[in-house]
Amino acid sequence: MKKIVLSVMTALTLVVPFLSGGTTTQAASYSDLATHWAPQIYQDVNADLDVRADFITNFNYDGDYLARNNWDNLNNYNENAYVYYKVAETTTHYFIEYDLFHARDDAYTRPLDAHENDLEGLFLVIKKDGSTYGTFQLMETMAHNQWYDYTNDPSITSGSDNVDGGVLFDGSHPKVFCQANGQSPSGGHGVKAYDGSSAPGGDGIVYDYTGTAQFPTTTSGSYTNHYGYALIEWGDLWSRRNDPNIFASWGTFAGDNHTPNSANAPWGWDDSDDGPALQGMNWSDPAHQVDVHLNGLGNFSHNYVFNPYYSHKIVLTNAQSLEDRDPFGGKSDIFIKAYVNGQGQTDARFWKKNDAPKNQSYNIIFGANDAEFGPNFSESYNTVYVAKPSNTNVEIHVYDSDGTSGDDDMGYVSAVIAPGNTMTWNNAVTSNGQAKVTATVTAQ
Repeated sequence: MKKIVLSVMTALTLVVPFLSGGTTTQAASYSDLATHWAPQIYQDVNADLDVRADFITNFNYDGDYLARNNWDNLNNYNENAYVYYKVAETTTHYFIEYDLFHARDDAYTRPLDAHENDLEGLFLVIKKDGSTYGTFQLMETMAHNQWYDYTNDPSITSGSDNVDGGVLFDGSHPKVFCQANGQSPSGGHGVKAYDGSSAPGGDGIVYDYTGTAQFPTTTSGSYTNHYGYALIEWGDLWSRRNDPNIFASWGTFAGDNHTPNSANAPWGWDDSDDGPALQGMNWSDPAHQVDVHLNGLGNFSHNYVFNPYYSHKIVLTNAQSLEDRDPFGGKSDIFIKAYVNGQGQTDARFWKKNDAPKNQSYNIIFGANDAEFGPNFSESYNTVYVAKPSNTNVEIHVYDSDGTSGDDDMGYVSAVIAPGNTMTWNNAVTSNGQAKVTATVTAQ
């Protein structure tokens, strides 16, 4: 793939031609795509707590980029309505993420659930069909570290995640429900598809995309009162991802009220039981996450045209065993585990070859050979994009899978790759001489 280097702001105004059947159609800019598909938000409110904690807003609603005063400033500034968004594009799809920020998540009956700052969200998968805005295919939402999948297409079926239902629309705007302030599962600002129900407790407001950030003044009634919101491209906070005044650690907002440092940014989200879609891949590699979560996607590419929201692109090309590491001298069952900043990004679910003879090279295709997730990918690919701290160590390990008896480390290759640079290992012998690997890592 030819690497296209663009700033986020340039890409937002870029008009991209789409070729279909020999004709050229002008596609919308990324900002226009985001406004066209911007969700209609059914926001529940909790009258037993401060309803202002249920108002969506921008992180710096109080005029500064200090995370640890957002709780205290709740009643000192208007929580004007904003939604954060970003767009990634492959040759076949757009992935448009929308994230809802709240300055406070309070839970008076369970203080351990209360924390400063809160962020939940969703992303849409839009199929490029030659039209200006494409066609809606599916939506994933985040609620309390669980992904929920919604589609109106019966050909799309469950993969590692279940299809949880369909999507209602107001024109081109999918309707989503955001829980009220307070403890989960009834609160905590989790996002799901709106099902047409009345507001829990009889009170809730509706946010519509208008381009104007309004401050709600009345919350009574079951979704009676509507308020406008504006969009903010995520580059505003992504560019500050290493600021300790905003983030206590990688992907975790700082906060010092009740349970400190409890809110995760989208690159820190992780559903522990959704198969080989690892932490933050909704952010850095949404095509991979969707491909893992669901089946029946049709023509579905992992080849990105635009994706500025990752730190490392990892391409795993081939591997071979140089030692028989199974018990009693049996052939090794080899797989690759790529680490960035000490956290694994691939494993035996992506690719594995059982009983690999020594000195025989195997091409790595996700889902091929004896991959533990099986052949459940829509196309042949061997690349993942991850969002981790820059200038941190990358290790490509080869392991022999031994199941319950533990995996044998067959060595690794490693490097710290500065942004803008690429490291390629070509049939490189691993650190302990027990395997060879070919891989390329590009940092941005």
